[in-house]
Amino acid sequence: MRTYVISVIFQDQQSNSFKEDEFFQLARSLSALSIKKNIVIRLAKSHPAFFLSKGHLQNIRNYVADNNIGLVLIDNSLSPVQQRNLEKKLVAKVLDRTGLVLEIFGSRAQSKEGMLQVELAHLLHQKSRLVRSWTHLERQRGGKGFLGGPGETQIEADRRSLASKIVNVRKSINKVRKTRNVQRNQRLKNSIPLVSFVGYTNAGKSTLFNAFPNKKTKAEDRLFSTLDPYLKKCGSHKKEYIISDTVGFIRDLPTSLVIAFRATLEEIAFSDLIVHVVDVSDEFADKNAEVVYNTLEALGVDTGDKNRIIEVHNKIDISGQQRFPPFLKVLQKKGIFSISAEKKQGLERLFKGIEDNLYRHKIQENIMLNACETEKIQWLYENQLVKSSELSEDNIKLELIWDGEEQRRFKENFVELVL
Repeated sequence: MRTYVISVIFQDQQSNSFKEDEFFQLARSLSALSIKKNIVIRLAKSHPAFFLSKGHLQNIRNYVADNNIGLVLIDNSLSPVQQRNLEKKLVAKVLDRTGLVLEIFGSRAQSKEGMLQVELAHLLHQKSRLVRSWTHLERQRGGKGFLGGPGETQIEADRRSLASKIVNVRKSINKVRKTRNVQRNQRLKNSIPLVSFVGYTNAGKSTLFNAFPNKKTKAEDRLFSTLDPYLKKCGSHKKEYIISDTVGFIRDLPTSLVIAFRATLEEIAFSDLIVHVVDVSDEFADKNAEVVYNTLEALGVDTGDKNRIIEVHNKIDISGQQRFPPFLKVLQKKGIFSISAEKKQGLERLFKGIEDNLYRHKIQENIMLNACETEKIQWLYENQLVKSSELSEDNIKLELIWDGEEQRRFKENFVELVL
């Protein structure tokens, strides 16, 4: 579809090339769009009926008509009335920022969970825009003839229909959430830590995810390539962990999307380690990093906990291997890993850094038990604490990897510990 992209700056705002470039990249990420013009306009204030001023509106209308433009994108929030009036005036489809992001998400979701979350976001967005935007919403439907009473207005019927759909979709998402809780509890029971990859969209999270052994996910040079959460087990024996790759962040992520994707995003809050992937080849890397940390705080993550967050500066092959200071001020150099996920540079150090962080409180030691102490031996194996064992006559030597809490539980269960 032939598309016209408009970024708006108000007179009381400074020009923001980061904001303008981001919206253009969002538009480019939809393959169905063919962008014919990308402009930045200044407004003193928004017009209550059309958002745009009359002068700008006339110029845009002429270009749309002369170039057969079918879609106009505006990087601001439009009221339902403004959107309707613009579509009538321009004789083209009009989408604001939220509408564009919803379209992108809708085109990316593949799993049942992802599609449910996108559907919920669409429904919440539609519900927020159910005001008297169309004349048919003024009509009322009642009984037969003239004696049936006024009945309900069309807008009330539409609102009721949307509410019913939202309830049904939320029930389905809650089932997914319960499944996640079961999986999380099983992981905690087995003492397997979770590592979540976060970052600005297109920072290279999926490429890094694929650099780890086993299952791969889609990695493309476009925004929101990954919507559905992916998990896989990594690490060495007794230093196992699960990594998670989910949706990337952007500035001003629409509220409806945050609500809809909470079942996915809440996994980040439960993770043992957060790996923040930053595209250091991006000229707006510092702005992107700020957006990510603000989003993490909105999700309830303490970004001041330097032991829980590490930064991965990706795409150093493009940035000329320039070394950047940490974007999170509490981090020290040891919490920063410079890599190229695509070229597989610096990955060994990152893998070791993740393991060292997750297992920094683990203790490796040997204990000697009598072969008859089957309950103790069984407990240690059931809790996956045994790295290796060696049998000699009536005794068994066990090499354990555990932490202080696991030691305490063992002592509570079996009173004395034979060393």
